[in-house]
Amino acid sequence: MNGPLLLLISGGGGEAARYAPISAILAEDYTVVSYDRRGNSRSTGDTTIDLDMAQQARDAAAVIHAMGHDDAYVFGNSGGANIALQLATDHPAVIRGLVAHEGPTTPLLPHADTWLAFIERVHAAFTSHGAAEAFKVFATELVGFDTTPQQARVAAGEMPPNAEFFMAREYVAISRYNPDLDTIRRNEVPMVTAAGRDSADAYYARTARIQAERLGCPYIEFPGNHLGFIFEAEAFATALRSALDGIKPETPSGRSTNLRDAQ
Repeated sequence: MNGPLLLLISGGGGEAARYAPISAILAEDYTVVSYDRRGNSRSTGDTTIDLDMAQQARDAAAVIHAMGHDDAYVFGNSGGANIALQLATDHPAVIRGLVAHEGPTTPLLPHADTWLAFIERVHAAFTSHGAAEAFKVFATELVGFDTTPQQARVAAGEMPPNAEFFMAREYVAISRYNPDLDTIRRNEVPMVTAAGRDSADAYYARTARIQAERLGCPYIEFPGNHLGFIFEAEAFATALRSALDGIKPETPSGRSTNLRDAQ
């Protein structure tokens, strides 16, 4: 293990292994740690209760401390980005710098009611027909998954790990999450938001741009789509390393962010 601690927070699927492609690359410069989120894969926790964002943030902070560190650089994708935003709200002192990639904070969108209705359609498909049908509905709003056969399977509704648990207990809470951006801004967490180039105007890319505008932090474009860290690991890791390099530590006048080009 080399360099400062880098915590990777997973989104849907909740599994550490989804970050394996970029972890191996980033391990040259960082002590990289990812974890199976509460109730997912090897992790423990009550799987009969809905995801609690504050608990997820406490879990992330606990992982940092369990690694023997007071703080860490943090990257989160999708629901993991939302959890990272909650971490920035409740436990800002543990964040050395944050990259929030395509966090789907749908209440921030113009015409949010349309997107909240979409969330309900996905969840209704799950309750009526199961996770496989729900992911087919969910996949209708994915953008940029048309380059390889593997990506095409995702676009057709291929399910991630822990799909049943995700739809039953996590999807709605993650998708309806409305971050306290005023508190995050007051906490002066050094951060950027990001979205994939191939995600274009997908709702989860637009939320990243809205977050940056309201937080007054940089927004940057990463390679690939919503799962660029899987499908374009080398380019994605390069962009993430550059983004992290551009996040400056706290200064005597407060925390500030100075971003280099991450593309």
